[in-house]
Amino acid sequence: MRKLFGSRFKKILKKDGRTFLLAFDHGVEHGPHKYEGIDLNPQRIVDIAAHAADAVILHVGAMKRLEKIPKRLGLVIKVTARTNLAPNMIQEIVTSVEEAVSYGADAISATVYVGNEYEYKMLRNLAEIKRECLKYDLPLLGFMYPRVKGKPKNDVIAVRYAARLGSELGLDLIKTYYTGSKQSFSKVVRDAFAPVVAAGGMKTGSIDTFFKEVKDVIASGAAGLAIGRNVWMRKNAIEVAKRVRQLVHGKD
Repeated sequence: MRKLFGSRFKKILKKDGRTFLLAFDHGVEHGPHKYEGIDLNPQRIVDIAAHAADAVILHVGAMKRLEKIPKRLGLVIKVTARTNLAPNMIQEIVTSVEEAVSYGADAISATVYVGNEYEYKMLRNLAEIKRECLKYDLPLLGFMYPRVKGKPKNDVIAVRYAARLGSELGLDLIKTYYTGSKQSFSKVVRDAFAPVVAAGGMKTGSIDTFFKEVKDVIASGAAGLAIGRNVWMRKNAIEVAKRVRQLVHGKD
């Protein structure tokens, strides 16, 4: 029987059942032009993560060019992708699990846009990725993102459904949209019997607003957060990351 909490998964999800993931897959889906003036060097992101995060989420190309990686830092390699230049809302497999393993992956991540017209293709891709993860005994983090026509991305019913789907399909960890309140997100967490982390989303103007959202996510019972722009787009990124770690792991 597969050990869900093997040594690799323990680098991602800590003993307290929580995690702080620093996400850095934005250059693929959004493009560098979205972040003018921000240092997008992958080593800079990993250096920030080294101070506070439990793991970092990267594409394999960024991973290949890192000069130093702290041993304690979990490495999550994303194996699906899309660009905003293409008209179709679908993420395809762009990296094999085998390649990710060759670069030291501790976990794999993949995206499914739940509810969109290409959902069936992404679910088929997810099945292939799951088979490969089982071969290497790697945990799989699913970005279960609702894309239901006529509904906002953080629609509570859609997010609850997406997170539940990830649980039913055997994902080890689920990343999905925060629904806007700890009361509504607690329903997402309750319905998903796998650990759930909230996506950090776009950078907020107020750091106090951002920290309040982090507190509310943890209060909802979630396992933590996967945050990118709200950390590495800030000039004091390391200090912000350290504060997030305190809030996630209960050292307020």
